[in-house]
Amino acid sequence: MVRAYPVAGGATGETTSGTLADSLPSIIADARIVREYEGTWQRTTDVRKLKDGTGLNWQEISLAQLTSQDISETTNNENAQQVQDTLLSVEPTMTQILIKVTDRTYRKIADVVESKMGTLAGNAMARKKDDDYLALFSTFATTVQPGAGVAFAYGYISAAKNRISSNATEPSIGAIYSVLHGFQIKDIQDAITSGVGTFAVPHGMTEDTFRQGFAGTVTGVNVFEDGNITIDGSADARGATHAREGVVAVMGMSIKTETRRDPAFGGGADEIFMTDEYAFVERSASNWAFGHLSDATAPTS
Repeated sequence: MVRAYPVAGGATGETTSGTLADSLPSIIADARIVREYEGTWQRTTDVRKLKDGTGLNWQEISLAQLTSQDISETTNNENAQQVQDTLLSVEPTMTQILIKVTDRTYRKIADVVESKMGTLAGNAMARKKDDDYLALFSTFATTVQPGAGVAFAYGYISAAKNRISSNATEPSIGAIYSVLHGFQIKDIQDAITSGVGTFAVPHGMTEDTFRQGFAGTVTGVNVFEDGNITIDGSADARGATHAREGVVAVMGMSIKTETRRDPAFGGGADEIFMTDEYAFVERSASNWAFGHLSDATAPTS
């Protein structure tokens, strides 16, 4: 019988991945970008382009109504109606993002990570634009709202819609949108489904909302959820209902992407610039846009 003896200095036992931990490679299998809201302004505003060679400001003239009167065959009409104008003017401002990446970084990072970097910059530009649109809500000349600390209700959307479409000063007959935080929309959903568990729920809107959540329209107003709406320190959020023509999105330029080399930095680096120019402005103030400040406490039931 031949007997095996341990080799001097060697280890005994089975070999597992744990015993060869230092030999295991570390490979990034995939990469993902943290999800965020793409924004709503492109679907809810009147987008206009400031043409090259037309100055710093986008300007629009609105002409006031005239009044006609009854006359007879013997009337000598000397009641001249004066044409009056009002100027709406806004100057688009620029925003920019810079990413600077060294050549060594490109050589060392996983390809799946590098492929996502450009998208990150584009997302940042899109979010900035949506944030600026949402910030306009706090400047609207009029509000229809429950106020801080009070739950939102669909009646505020309905009230705003009718004050827009039947406005005595200047009605809007175009599309009307409501942009709300998801926690505000939850309050609408709760109101619609309040009878669930209390009485039989018939087929229709209540059943659909209970099964699928709230989405769609309220009294003809298209409702959009925008998670970029800020919730303040008191757990309140400010949404809005406005006519499409009630908010003008003025584009001063198309997004421009440029690169520049910096060979002196870190053995060489690429600088990537993205630049945009735009502005948001309320049109026909007090008539076509209404703010909605309400409670936006995170729902628990």
